[in-house]
Order: sequence, then structure tokens, then C-alpha cells
Amino acid sequence: MRAAERAPLIAPGASSIEDIDVECIRREETQSHASTSTSAWGRVGRVAGAVVVASVAFAGSVAVVAHARAPVAASMPQLPRLGGTSEWRRMVSRGEVSRNDLNMAARVPEKTCSATPLTNDANDYFIKKTIDALPDLAARLGTRGGDFPHSYDHHEVEAGFMTGTNNAREESPYALPSGGYVKKIKQHGDRAMVYHFIHIPKAGGTYFNEVLANVMRSLNNKFGSATRGAGAGGVYANWITNPLLDATAHGVFQTTHYMLNKSAPFGTAKLARDYALGRRMFSKGSFNMGLCSATDAPCMYLTVLRNPFDRFMSHYKYSCLEGAEERALWLPEWKAKGECPLDPLQWFQYTQGDDWTHLLAPGAYPRDSECHVETVKANLKSGCMRYLLTEKLADGLTKMRDHLPDFAGLNVNSLKSLFTNGSASRLTPALKARLDRYTSDEDMMNRIKKSMIHQFKVYDHAVENYEAQW
Repeated sequence: MRAAERAPLIAPGASSIEDIDVECIRREETQSHASTSTSAWGRVGRVAGAVVVASVAFAGSVAVVAHARAPVAASMPQLPRLGGTSEWRRMVSRGEVSRNDLNMAARVPEKTCSATPLTNDANDYFIKKTIDALPDLAARLGTRGGDFPHSYDHHEVEAGFMTGTNNAREESPYALPSGGYVKKIKQHGDRAMVYHFIHIPKAGGTYFNEVLANVMRSLNNKFGSATRGAGAGGVYANWITNPLLDATAHGVFQTTHYMLNKSAPFGTAKLARDYALGRRMFSKGSFNMGLCSATDAPCMYLTVLRNPFDRFMSHYKYSCLEGAEERALWLPEWKAKGECPLDPLQWFQYTQGDDWTHLLAPGAYPRDSECHVETVKANLKSGCMRYLLTEKLADGLTKMRDHLPDFAGLNVNSLKSLFTNGSASRLTPALKARLDRYTSDEDMMNRIKKSMIHQFKVYDHAVENYEAQW
């Protein structure tokens, strides 16, 4: 059964699908929850996040992307960890973790930083690194049937590259160029061929996805589809994000494989023809920062950011109190009792910070380090990206319509009706009373906010530069 898309949780020691919050199709409940043996790659999962920013890559005239090459470690050392994520989550739920233990990043050693944009090389993309590190994927990638590799099948290796924990000495957050990178297919004005939406959940991403789907349908009706029909190869058949390209944990391996190998419809000649005809491609997922390097066509990144505390509390209401997506983040014992017992502070510990900043600069652990924070800031200011703010969605859509020709047909007023956010209306009176009790605890709320310092640094930077980016 498919569940709604969720962002990945950073989860040291993750050993099964129950251990991680992936933005993908759910596995069967019979999936083993037992911890597996320690891997030489280290056990690192992922982080849930949600800031609402729609970022379209351009500066003056829309720019394309270049990326920083990550240094290759001589070995992949086993880093200190807390044990399996299931063990950690159960410790939190049983009250065995101190309420003062909020800094997960303190367990990550200090490292040297390498975050200089160098090339447009796909080898810098963390998904490509994961594929290269797992030769067994080759036999399965490229199949057109329903049985192909999912990101969560290989989350230990992938998350190591995503958070930089597979290298104990250096970290290389993915750095976009300030002005873009020239592609083989010449760019025309502020138009891209491929738009990658980096989805940060609980920030208006589902709404923005509908906006992109509407834009794509409008362009398809006018110019024809780039992913269907003659020469398209039927790659969309397995996308859970259809009609958008699948950059979720469900399909990002396959999408990356098709693009790198220039399989239909991603061949250079076809992309050039489609681009000239006005056809466009859009992707959605939390794993697509770097995917522009896999195409010869002009490419942009979009994202949506939200106040970190508001996003966190929305996620708490949604996943803990409401038990959304079939109680996907609940432990089995909670499901049996029909209740998530955690307060927001415990949920912050349980989700290990509920971060999202690494989605915008994968390759470094999301924490209050200059290497990580400054790279995320720089990526948001890059000519390769444009972002929206959840708090100003209508304004952001208007700016996209006015500044990006491919979005000129946006009817902002009609799209407003699609936007709904928040879980308050779905909470029972008892859950509302419980939430009110927590939110009135100023000490608890302030402790959570203080533990989000690097998230607020990124978000405050985005707010400060919001107008200037256009």
C-alpha cells in the first residue's frame, strides 16, 4: 500500500523500514524490526523536515547547476552511534533518555570542510555515489517493471553519503554555483527544461506539488508531453509522483539511472527538441538536490521553506497526535494502544531533531556548523534556485508567474483554493486539550526552539533574502 511522501529521518543505527521515515511506498507490516549486524558503512538513517520554499534556479537569466566534488575517504570508518534507531526510539518512549539530551549532532566528530563549487559532475550527487558503491544495484536498475530498487532498501549507504557520516575526517556539503553552470543544451532566457522540486514536508509541499502538476498539465496541453508518447519510453509507469518525475525514495534510483544513461526520454537530442518546443519536466522528492547534474538540459531547483518551529509542531500534530499515514512513525506498541504518548520535547528526541536542512546541501550532518549552515545559505542564494515561504505562498506564486516565463499561466487566485494546512480540525477534543497543555508550557517550547538554532539561521537568512532573490 502506498503512503504519502515523507522526508527521511536521520537515524543512526537504522536497521529496517520501521526505523526510518521515508518518503515512499510503505513496506509490509511483516517487515522485520530486528537490528541487523553492524555495517562497515555505519548505520545512519535520515531526518524528517519541512520548510516551505519554492526555489527556481536562476539569477537574472536562469542559471544551471554546478556542484562541489566530495573527497573520497580512504576508508569508510564505523562512526560512534547510539545503536539501532528502534532501540533509541523505544528508549525515548520509555523515558530512558534525559530530557536534556537534545543535541544529536554533538555525537558527530569535528571535520574539515570542503564545500567549493567545482564542476557539473554527476559523481558529486549523493544518489549517484550510492549507486556506484552498491554494484548489486546494476542488475536491477533500468527494468521497466514494478520490481526495482528503492532508496530505503539501501538506506545505510545512501544516508551515509547524504549526511556525510561515511567519512570521519571531511564533510563536503553539496554546493551550488552562485551563477550556474553552462549545459550542452543552450538555455534561453529564464526558462529551464527540468525543474526539480525539493520537497520539505509539512511546509506546503503537497500544495506546491499540485501547483506544479497544474503547470505541467497546462504546458502538456499546449506543447505536448516530454515524458509520454513517441520516444518517451514509458518511464513514468513506476512513478508514484506521476506526472512528475519520481525523486522520492521509491523511485530516485531509477530516475537517476534513466537520466544518467540518457534513456528515453532523457537523451540529449530529444531533450533539445522538447526544450525548443516548450515542453518541460518537473520532479518531486526529497532526494533531488544534485539531480540537475544528471542532465544536459537547462535545470532549476525549487523548494518551499517554513518557520522551523511551526513546521516541527505541524509535524508533531500530524504524525504523533493525529497518527497520519497509517501511523507510519508510531512504534508497534503505540499502534496496539491507539495512541502516540510523546510530548513535543520527546518527539524532538524521537525524531532526532526533525531536521530538513541536509536536503538542501546533502553531504554534511545537519547541525550548527559553519560548513553546513553557510553552504545551505549559499545554495538558497544560488542562481540555480528559487524558493517560496509557506507564510507567503500566494506572493511567491505571483513572483514565479511574473519572473519565470514557464509559470506565466499560473492562476494564483484559483490555486489558493487548493491550499489547506494544519491538523487542528482533525484532532479530537481530548487531543486538542493535550496539545494546548503542551503549547502553554513555555519552557518546553523554548527548549525545542533553542535546539533548532541552525534551522533558524537558515530560515532567517531565507526570509531576509526573499525579495532580493527575485
